[in-house]
Amino acid sequence: MEEPPKDSGLSPSGSDSELEPMAVDNSGAEKSHNMDGANCESPIDLDEGSSSMDVDMKGKSPLDDDTKGKSSSETHAQVPIEMSVESLEKFCREASKSFFDEIGLISHQINSYNEFISHGLQELFDSLGEVIVEPGYDPSKKGSGGWKHATIKFGRVKLEKPVFWSGKDEADINFKPKHARLQNMTYASRMKVEVTIQVYAFEKSDKSKTGNDGFVQKRDYLNETHWIFIGRLPVMVNSNLCWLHSLKESDCLFDSGGYFLVKGMEKVFIAQEQRCLSRIWIADRPCWIASFLSEIKRQRIYVKLVESTKSEDISGGKIISISFLYATMPIWLLFFALGISSDKEAFDVIDMQDCDASVINTISMTIKESDEVCEGFRKSNRARQYVDELIKNSRFPPSESFDDYVARYLFPDISGNRSKALFLGYIVKCLLMAYTGKRKCDNKDDFRNKRLELAGGLLGRELRAHIRHAERRMVKAIQKDLNSDNDLKELERYLDASIITNGLNRAFSTGSWCHPYKRNERCPGIVATLRRTNPLQMISDLRKTRQRVAYAGKAGDARYPNPSYWGKLCFMSTPDGENCGLVKNLAATAIVSSKVVQPLIESFISCGMSKLDEIPSEEVTRMDKIFLNGTWVGSCNDPASFVLRLRCMRRSSLIDPQVEIKRDKHQKEVRVFSEAGRILRPLLVVENLNKIRRPKGRSYSFKELVQQEVIEFIGVEEEEDIICAWGIRHLFGSGEITNYTHCELDPSFLLGLSCSLIPFANHNFARRVLYQSEKHSQQAIGYSTTNPLIRVDTLSHQLYYPQKPLFKTVVADCIGRVDYTSGKTDDFARPEYFNGQNAIVAVNVHQGFNQEDSLVMNKASLERGMFRTEHLRSYKAEVENKEGAKRLRLKEKIDFGKMESKRGRVDNLDDDGFPYIGASLQTNDIVIGKVSDTGEDHSIKLKHTEKGMVQKVLLSANDEGKNFAVVTLRQVRSPCLGDKFSSMHGQKGVVGFLESQENFPFTHQGIVPDIVINPHAFPTRQTPGQLLEAALGKGIALGGTMRYATPFTTASVDVIAEQLHKAGFSRWGAESVLNGRTGERVQSLVFMGPTFYQRLIHMSEDKVKFRNTGPVHPLTRQPVADRKRFGGVKFGEMERDCLLAHGAAANLHERLFVLSDFSQMHVCQACERVANVIIRCVPGGKKIRGPYCGFCKSSENIVQINVPYGAKLLYQELFSMGICLKFETEVC
Repeated sequence: MEEPPKDSGLSPSGSDSELEPMAVDNSGAEKSHNMDGANCESPIDLDEGSSSMDVDMKGKSPLDDDTKGKSSSETHAQVPIEMSVESLEKFCREASKSFFDEIGLISHQINSYNEFISHGLQELFDSLGEVIVEPGYDPSKKGSGGWKHATIKFGRVKLEKPVFWSGKDEADINFKPKHARLQNMTYASRMKVEVTIQVYAFEKSDKSKTGNDGFVQKRDYLNETHWIFIGRLPVMVNSNLCWLHSLKESDCLFDSGGYFLVKGMEKVFIAQEQRCLSRIWIADRPCWIASFLSEIKRQRIYVKLVESTKSEDISGGKIISISFLYATMPIWLLFFALGISSDKEAFDVIDMQDCDASVINTISMTIKESDEVCEGFRKSNRARQYVDELIKNSRFPPSESFDDYVARYLFPDISGNRSKALFLGYIVKCLLMAYTGKRKCDNKDDFRNKRLELAGGLLGRELRAHIRHAERRMVKAIQKDLNSDNDLKELERYLDASIITNGLNRAFSTGSWCHPYKRNERCPGIVATLRRTNPLQMISDLRKTRQRVAYAGKAGDARYPNPSYWGKLCFMSTPDGENCGLVKNLAATAIVSSKVVQPLIESFISCGMSKLDEIPSEEVTRMDKIFLNGTWVGSCNDPASFVLRLRCMRRSSLIDPQVEIKRDKHQKEVRVFSEAGRILRPLLVVENLNKIRRPKGRSYSFKELVQQEVIEFIGVEEEEDIICAWGIRHLFGSGEITNYTHCELDPSFLLGLSCSLIPFANHNFARRVLYQSEKHSQQAIGYSTTNPLIRVDTLSHQLYYPQKPLFKTVVADCIGRVDYTSGKTDDFARPEYFNGQNAIVAVNVHQGFNQEDSLVMNKASLERGMFRTEHLRSYKAEVENKEGAKRLRLKEKIDFGKMESKRGRVDNLDDDGFPYIGASLQTNDIVIGKVSDTGEDHSIKLKHTEKGMVQKVLLSANDEGKNFAVVTLRQVRSPCLGDKFSSMHGQKGVVGFLESQENFPFTHQGIVPDIVINPHAFPTRQTPGQLLEAALGKGIALGGTMRYATPFTTASVDVIAEQLHKAGFSRWGAESVLNGRTGERVQSLVFMGPTFYQRLIHMSEDKVKFRNTGPVHPLTRQPVADRKRFGGVKFGEMERDCLLAHGAAANLHERLFVLSDFSQMHVCQACERVANVIIRCVPGGKKIRGPYCGFCKSSENIVQINVPYGAKLLYQELFSMGICLKFETEVC
């Protein structure tokens, strides 16, 4: 075999397939790469002469040449790449790009739903079992043919694609997501199921010898199978059921799907972190316990170390007890009930080697306790009878026989009583080893012990609950008709499809979901409304995970980062506050495994495993155990060879690449996992780097790289068995490959998406990175959707002139789509994840207006359109188009726009009650005219804080026949005082002053800053990353070629300084400036450079609150609280203290009294009680109105005092209870 001649790794077309190297390279930075044809399906030709099992066991260098012997016909299609740092880093970049292109950022949501509709839904209906309808046994309703019984069984299930029902003979119309959005409908699929119903009765045969032991035969009345409609299942956008997937369409360039549309609202599942049920849990609190968990209560097994109750010794002793089917017994009895014949055999099954005295004493006490509880349990079937009697007398006894319920409830995945006894012995061994300190207790916060529950599992759980509800209703309805002689109606009459449809819609709308174990409990927060301030916020919501805790104090260590999160979950992307550490985000390249359908036992056997039931008892203890998803399936003599062969099969795609293989040498176990919900991430296989072949004329395919064994997916447990390099550069220690087994594609992939877009993130204080990733990046106004004409959002923002940042990060470079044609090919492929503009920022003080995070902004820049945004708000109202007789009852014809309304101005309304497009609406204008049948005005008017131009008017109707109207108002907003801005480093601030351009300092080139930030913002916030970004951006703007600011692999300060120096500037970015007011040179140098700034959605126009007098509460007569209702400004105790400190008593009196709830009352000075104002008669027959003391019967000596109405109300309420207050008054 000969090696093909090596070239430099370049394709003949020069630099078309090149990506920029990470190193500082002045020559190759602006080269473009050709991404055409990345979706080609032609497989890479592999060498058929070598077997997939050929593994080099001699310790040979993993990168030795093994590519010899490729024929010339193969080399023209693929070229091996050069084994250098630059070449391999370039390959990692292209491989990462193909990963994001083919797998994407939200594949876990879509894959989970696709798996559910293809397999999970059918499995759900198969697991429902037969529904048996018993007769009512009411003698008065007994028919002539005896008591009728019925059984209903569900068969195949079928899902249709979403369609409109046209209501005519025409064909149905394709129902797409845009229709559901505009019409407030649920994007759902009709679900049909094959149902078999059988009605029968039991009759005594004439062949019976006597009346008591008659031969009973079954007589069928009905046996039919029908396809019936059972309900509507919400469809995930871009799943296999969605029209957008099959038609290869997309409503919006930024929209990748992964969410549901329920009543027009976009809903998304938050991935739930659940305990892994496929492993034995060892805990030491409240007592030593080993748990075998299951979703079904009866299948849960608990093995505990408890104090002996029969012990005569004062010190007592521990015994091993087991809880099975609500019965608790010493474990020795269950061993003998499962067929163990002697104490020695039971001890061998536990397989405790090097036992210390405490273990021996515990086992001895268990045997003694078993003997006292059940004498002679070693005799044949004595233990079996005792266990059966104990379980049959338990709280919920099973109806089956001993063998049946042991097979069904005791480790149901393991067949055979001997195998069950061996697995039970293994559980006891784990418990005793943990008790003696030879094994750790399980950490519930470690991700090896967790699984993520996604859309498929959560939807299946909720659907099962509603099917059971519909079943119960169906049984009651059928039971009524069975008692009579009438024939049964069609099955659709009994099975109410609206229960399932409405139940799922209600669950999506409220976000409240079925609890995984507790039937009567609901879990809030499973489903959330998708937020769409910008595309980054949308993707972040789709990649979110959540851990449920009972209450905040019980969280324990759950909030702290766990080492198992490395590369799987982002350490930074978590909200601050009560959910800190509980709500997390997936790392950039993390994927969630789907359920592996392919059976694996045969593959295990081919790799050297022996099945558990085929191994002799004396051999079991000497072999290594093999577990598949927590179930002991067999053992092997050579675990190293077994693991190596199995991994080779996985790399060769003979078994699914998502299978996780872990060898635990300490416990002598091999654990294999193929279940759904595990987090995996792609890593380079170092020993196969020499298999990389560059395809000519197109870029790398990630799928082909996995098939070539160059990249494999590694899970949390398997990661402990590998030695992973931090990056390509670390592979080459002293010019040679070191002993690493795997390598990261890029170190920044350890962070989440929003974190890995932050330049120089590793230089910043962690809290500032958290602020940017979780708050500011998701509140930044930038790109909105690209389909605003066919969607109506309640509130949305759009930046007029969004820009790309000057810097790049590897993640920003890799998340592009191949078919994305906007912009230059050598730049960002997905710029919408950056939402802001590049501003020239000076670090300086400016007349005291930028203290404490305030910013001074250039008024001329803002007038030129910098940070100008569009604010869109929609107003909705239900409308009824009632014509004819009802209209005639009105006194006059309704003519909107010409009739005055008491609610507000109607100048801009057309005849139909809606404003015309382009109308300018101001405060208190009517936005939708609406009148009831009685002529009462129900129009919707703008609040005192709202105004805008009419952008669009929409009339629509939903599937329930309700018509509604939507009017969208547009408002252009230029930054003003109080608006909030932020850099990408968590440096948030509000505009403190808008300064004229001529008053700013300027450089000798005439550059004037757009923003001036205070230098005190940097030392305390510890964000030197922003200074580095400004210096790097300055170099890039001057033609520098080094553009990458990727976290962990950023260029050094010296490199950035050298780039600036080459461009003719100071190394450290500072410049000499001239004072704009005086024209003199400023003595100190000012640091100035372009920085990427974001405008956030918090604007002073939305928050400003002011009033003199206005609406008051009807009871207390104090100002109302709501801003939109023109409420008062809250003036509390602390504000009062401030005014007292300033000596502003008059202001205080005005604020708290005159402008609040000023009131007057009269007090009689004689009796010091309140005098009421009444109308009374005076001598002469006249009536006068005035204050009169009812206690003194006099109107003299009455004074008027000013009091808060709250005090007057308190007096009146106390007076009504029989308590009278006295007031002492003085003349002031």
